[in-house]
Amino acid sequence: MGKLKLMTGLLRKTLTRSAVIMLSTVLLLFILINLLALAEPSKLQAPPRQTIVIADVNLVDARGSGKVISNQMVIVDGNVISYVGGNASKAHPAGATVIQATGQFLMAGLIDSHIHTLRLSPQLHFPLLIANGVTSARDMGDSCSWSADIDCEPDVEQWQKQRVAGEIVAPRILQSVSFHLEDDKVDERALAARIALLKKRAEPFLKLQLNEQIPQSEFATIIKLAESQGVAVAGHIPFSADLRLLTLPMTSIEHDVSLLAQCSDARNEFTGRNSTKQALLKGNNGARCKELLQQLAKQQTLFVPTHIAATGQDLNFAKATFPEADQQLMQNYLVAPQRWLWRLMQNAGREAPAEQAILADFHQAALALTKQAHDSGVIVLAGTDALDAGIMHGFALHKELQYLVRAGLSPAEAIYSATIAPAQAFGVAAKLGSIEPGKLADLVLLAANPLQDIGNTEKITLVIADGRIYQQEERDNALSYVRTQAHTITVIARFIRGLWY
Repeated sequence: MGKLKLMTGLLRKTLTRSAVIMLSTVLLLFILINLLALAEPSKLQAPPRQTIVIADVNLVDARGSGKVISNQMVIVDGNVISYVGGNASKAHPAGATVIQATGQFLMAGLIDSHIHTLRLSPQLHFPLLIANGVTSARDMGDSCSWSADIDCEPDVEQWQKQRVAGEIVAPRILQSVSFHLEDDKVDERALAARIALLKKRAEPFLKLQLNEQIPQSEFATIIKLAESQGVAVAGHIPFSADLRLLTLPMTSIEHDVSLLAQCSDARNEFTGRNSTKQALLKGNNGARCKELLQQLAKQQTLFVPTHIAATGQDLNFAKATFPEADQQLMQNYLVAPQRWLWRLMQNAGREAPAEQAILADFHQAALALTKQAHDSGVIVLAGTDALDAGIMHGFALHKELQYLVRAGLSPAEAIYSATIAPAQAFGVAAKLGSIEPGKLADLVLLAANPLQDIGNTEKITLVIADGRIYQQEERDNALSYVRTQAHTITVIARFIRGLWY
């Protein structure tokens, strides 16, 4: 008995000592990370604006069935397109940088209608967007959306001032959201106060990201409270909700699965799990879906399917590993903790062949619905949900355009969804979305015709963002900058610190 007591005592001392060592190690790591994060990350300055002439170029017009206007000349003065006309129809301004673009194709700068940002986006995300011709974006969850602090000050205003001044390489942010409503139950007084604050802060809308099985009555209460204060709503649609019953139209519906569930009589039993996906598809009600799409078209509700980050992502994850090209992008441009997290999430999504077949059917149904929505007059916008696992800023938008073409849209319609359509939807069509005199100089020059093959949007030879020209050297510098930052101790420490601060 004495020996047992002695051993028990030694074990307790050992465990206590181990706990102290572990706690001390965690505390030291915490202090070290915060110290390393004190240093200010470097910024990548944008090239200076200059007068630019793009000579003998083919203009891509994505309106209607799409067309190419050959042998054109575009002059950029400052950050504005000052002239568009036949090649050599106007004298080149003195001192202009002349881009001889014979055989190349010029389209408007791309707009990603669904990205997410972090405080480190100037180092990790924005240069990737510009290098890929994504010159504008809608931020559906900025740096404050990750914080429970309602007094958090968003970075978007500062970023835009820095962008205009050329202090950072960044896209123009057309809209930015700092709050996600994720409550399972509605506290009407608290929500009314929160909506009032969002209105005061001039948030574009209340973003919904609710429990998928929230009761219809609770969902209706949220809509009623928003409507009473004149605040729009957008985001994820709970599977249990019936969009046809809303008194306040949604500004936008995000992700293909949100709309797919609305077309099924089995949506109340749908949980998002594979075991319920076949039942959801079998419950598809064509008449209900047609009625809903007509309603959405009439209300001018935007649909941002983000196939790459929704049903397409589920199918890719089920196949065991990221594509090799994506793995290389992740290795180059992600901080290590994020890369490890994405791989954990991807591994958790692995499925057996039978489940892969279910996911393939589900994805095809989602693609077919996007085509049906488009043909019904619903405004389809290209968005990526960049920052979600496996979704790289900039690179992902080209893949999403390919998904839209697989859905049945023409290349012109896909490009329209990433240029003219979002410019109109976000109220900036007078300045963005097409190549016309007086519009802002956001342009992408391609080596091949994207109207013939949507994959040609990736064949970029130069980007002009807000009148600043990024030729191959500047684009390479932007990519190299992100690669360096992603492997810098300060940036990694700041990324980790962002998990609690």
